[in-house]
Amino acid sequence: MGQNQNLRLIIIDDNPAIHQDFIKILMTSRLKSNQDDDFEEMERTLFGEEHKDNLLPKFEIDTAIQGKEGVEKIAQAIKTGNPYALAFVDIRMPPGWDGIETIKHIWELDSNIQVVICTAYSDYTWEETVEQLGEKDNLLILKKPFDNVSVRQLACALTKKWQLMQESMKYTTALEERVQQRTESIKKSLSIMRATLESSADGVLIVNSDDEINDFNNKFVDMWHFPESVIKAKQIKIMLEYIFNLIENENEFREQINKIDLDKNEIISGHIVLKNKKTFEYYAQPYTVDNQRIGRVWSFRDISTRVSLEHELQYQATHDLLTNLPNRVFLHDRIRQSIADYEINHKQFGLLFLDLDRFKLINDSISHAAGDFILCSVTERLKSVLRDEDMLARLGGDEFVIVINNIKNSQSLTQLAKKLLSTFDKSFTVEGNEVVLSTSIGICLYPDDGKNIDLLMRNADVAMYYAKELGANQYQFYTEELNEKNRERLQKEMELRQGIDKNEFILFFQPQFDLKSEKLVSVEALVRWQHPVRGLVAPLDFIPLAEETGLIVPLGELVLKQALTQIKKWRDQGLPEIRVAVNVTSKQFKLCNLAKTVKNILDETQVEARLLELELTENMIINNIDIINTIHQLKDLGVQIVLDDFGTGYSSLNYLRQIPIDRLKIDQSYVQNIESKRGDDVIIQAIITMAKGMNLEVLAEGVESENQLEYLKRSKCGEVQGFYFSKPISADDCEKLLTKTIQVEPSNVAV
Repeated sequence: MGQNQNLRLIIIDDNPAIHQDFIKILMTSRLKSNQDDDFEEMERTLFGEEHKDNLLPKFEIDTAIQGKEGVEKIAQAIKTGNPYALAFVDIRMPPGWDGIETIKHIWELDSNIQVVICTAYSDYTWEETVEQLGEKDNLLILKKPFDNVSVRQLACALTKKWQLMQESMKYTTALEERVQQRTESIKKSLSIMRATLESSADGVLIVNSDDEINDFNNKFVDMWHFPESVIKAKQIKIMLEYIFNLIENENEFREQINKIDLDKNEIISGHIVLKNKKTFEYYAQPYTVDNQRIGRVWSFRDISTRVSLEHELQYQATHDLLTNLPNRVFLHDRIRQSIADYEINHKQFGLLFLDLDRFKLINDSISHAAGDFILCSVTERLKSVLRDEDMLARLGGDEFVIVINNIKNSQSLTQLAKKLLSTFDKSFTVEGNEVVLSTSIGICLYPDDGKNIDLLMRNADVAMYYAKELGANQYQFYTEELNEKNRERLQKEMELRQGIDKNEFILFFQPQFDLKSEKLVSVEALVRWQHPVRGLVAPLDFIPLAEETGLIVPLGELVLKQALTQIKKWRDQGLPEIRVAVNVTSKQFKLCNLAKTVKNILDETQVEARLLELELTENMIINNIDIINTIHQLKDLGVQIVLDDFGTGYSSLNYLRQIPIDRLKIDQSYVQNIESKRGDDVIIQAIITMAKGMNLEVLAEGVESENQLEYLKRSKCGEVQGFYFSKPISADDCEKLLTKTIQVEPSNVAV
């Protein structure tokens, strides 16, 4: 009830005059009389209040003649939220309820209302009244006749009491609501904390300052599989002892525990490796409330998958995925370690650089899958003659490196090299083929042949190449003389690169003739290097280096452009159209988009594709899907495809039917043996017959005698070339030859 709101009173009495008496006593302004002064003094004594103009509270007084009427008014007041503070009830109110009955009904509605029983008779003793109404602290009896002071005293005291009770009830209610809210908030917080704890990917353990376990989540239990006895003990020390028995790095973990035993504010973290090979990451820190440490929180995370992945990635980063041997990264690390060991014990170590001989031929002629199989087989054979402490690494391709530690002298490396070579004595069986393979080995020693990784690797590589130059299938130690040769090789590579940039290469042309008409129909373009110092350099002196370094790609483009430019020039001069043949290598197929390159040059030189022949060998195309696809792209352009040196490679009639070949070139070795008794003439006849059956043109190269020519005529060979007709000639000499012929068939030029 508001502070300024009137206090409501109800007078229930069957005498209306009594109503007026109460109203007069409680509502009328007091006159200054001795009685008033006495009352004022009494209130001041009771409530400690100073004199006010209106000493009495503001009462709002209602009346009722009968008890039932009074109860109805009280009920209505409660309903409207404006209850009565005090009820004066007459004990006798015939013919209705008496005062006792009325009070019972009143308290059923409002047990807090203050009640004064007004009586002039001894209808009920106090004991009887208590027996009827019970002991109540809100019930008083007022005897009639009563004076003003008594009425006012009761009204003031009881309404004040009622007000205090209302305020107390409101405060209690508000306090209960706050307690309820806080309780709900705490329950919610605990629920959120539990949900957070259980939703964590980590196993969480909470320990108080007395090392007693306060809480943990299910993940923690699942990670460690604690027995019930350990959980029920609720002691961190018991739990840690159980953990110690499960892990491999027990001592390391105990040291961490000792740290927090010595310093409760210490934060620890690390990894635990379990005996079942799982790995857990742990973190433990104290937790505080108001800067007071009250315990410690542990978290454990299962990082086994991550560790396994890291190990796998580390393995992949340091190993060759085909052979599972250490790769270049791992090898360099091992060499660094060996160098460091030498600084301590002064024991030499050796480096053996191995490169398989003719391995590219296997890849090109059989399949890459066969090549991979052989690499794995070679790995097993090499490992069979090495010690456990030796390292065998694969650099890539067909290159291997072996690190041999603690060698006494070079003789021990010689013995090992011989063992390594002997592992290739037995042939390899792959895809039904017997493959004979060998290797070349270069050897160097630390620190004699190099004092750092790069120098050791380079010098071992130089020695290995020298072994190949001497015929392969052998070993060679590094020497300073080899280093000089290597410098010469690097110089040649630099000069070759500059020669391509400066266009120092020229073409010679070897004529090809039709046997029926004996007319010039095509030429094969052969490149020469017009070196500014060494003069005219033959192909054998630079083509292998060009292929090895990848310079064959720009050189090949240069040759192709010169060849097509030349036949366009002859055509523009009114000379007969002839074909031009250009040799291409497997590296040109692999290192560039050959079909696109050819199309661009054809467009640039404005030469029809039918006048261009590209010559390639059998070994290039056997089971090489990429090269075969490129051949189809070239045929779509209209380019002619010629199979060079036919009969010397891994011939297969099946691939001849699958690949769009236009012409076969019989290798000159067969032609040169026509006059002997080796039976090569029979092979030539078989090749020509087969080619005709497959609608392929045939050209025989290396014709050097009339007998050879006559045999080829009798065998109905289509075209020929060789020194019998002409050696490779310059463009000017070829132009003179063309002017003498009236051949108008499509030209054929080869490079």
